[in-house]
Amino acid sequence: MSSRPPLLFIFGGGDEADQVARSGARTYLKGSTDLGRLLPDTVVRHRLVVTPDFFRRTLKPDLGGYPVIANFITEAEHNAKILGGLQGFLEGLSARIINPPAAVLRSTRDQVAALLAGIDGLIAPKTVRLYGDQPDMAARALAGACDEPPIILREAGTHGGKIIGLFDSIEGAMGAVERGKEYIATHFVDFRSEDGLYRKFRVFFIGRRRIQRHLLISDSWSVHGHARTEFMAPRPELIAEERAMFESDPPFSPQIEEVFDVVRSRMPLDFFGMDFALTRDGNVVLFEANATMSFMPNLFVPEFDYLRRCFAPAQAAFMELLGLHE
Repeated sequence: MSSRPPLLFIFGGGDEADQVARSGARTYLKGSTDLGRLLPDTVVRHRLVVTPDFFRRTLKPDLGGYPVIANFITEAEHNAKILGGLQGFLEGLSARIINPPAAVLRSTRDQVAALLAGIDGLIAPKTVRLYGDQPDMAARALAGACDEPPIILREAGTHGGKIIGLFDSIEGAMGAVERGKEYIATHFVDFRSEDGLYRKFRVFFIGRRRIQRHLLISDSWSVHGHARTEFMAPRPELIAEERAMFESDPPFSPQIEEVFDVVRSRMPLDFFGMDFALTRDGNVVLFEANATMSFMPNLFVPEFDYLRRCFAPAQAAFMELLGLHE
């Protein structure tokens, strides 16, 4: 592969100062995908870090020689200004742009909920953006979009289970809204299984392919990564359930596969993950779909080694997306 022209991966972001941290010569960035770790070391790639000062520079790099440019700035909320500037900077290039900045800007929670609404078999809970500086307007927007509590409230741009709370009333949710902040309010859909537990699935769409990433199970509705070690690890039957999903081909019913196909056709991104649940009657409940969620598995317990099975198909899919065919 070394004879091929190099790829360019663009990292960076951070409209606000606290989104970019530096330690010595290293720059740590929030809101970038980890899919680049899928590639073998033999793939030649260059790295461009784009932070707020990039667009103020007099001299900027010439990107005309790259056949493929992959935008790894994936978090739309905290990087809106940089993504907008980057979209303009990349215009006119002959390179194939993976996850164009304009597409990433359309992947906020509220926009995706609207984009995926109306798909047969998919429940896309009503989602609305609230502005703390406009409390009266925020209350009206919340009443119009989420008129049936409970309501999940989170600050815009937060991920990984960072929520403000689950509220049983509009008044309760509005009581947690502060001036100077933006929020995302989402109607909560109860997705408990018949055994009383909550199951959250993640699949990744990489180019034309779909990769099963995980099934997390918890006794709490807010299901996130810690459920694996804190709740699933001491319960062999739950580990066996997730393992069985990886061993099934396909792991989902034809009806659910059809939902995935429509989601893929509507989403503007070249790669993205989707978190969801399944209701007792077989419908898909959308949690979120964006390119920011992590892919690479963190394996701390030997019982979860089967998660490695997602690596090879994901690598093949990403190589294909980048045009790196053997």
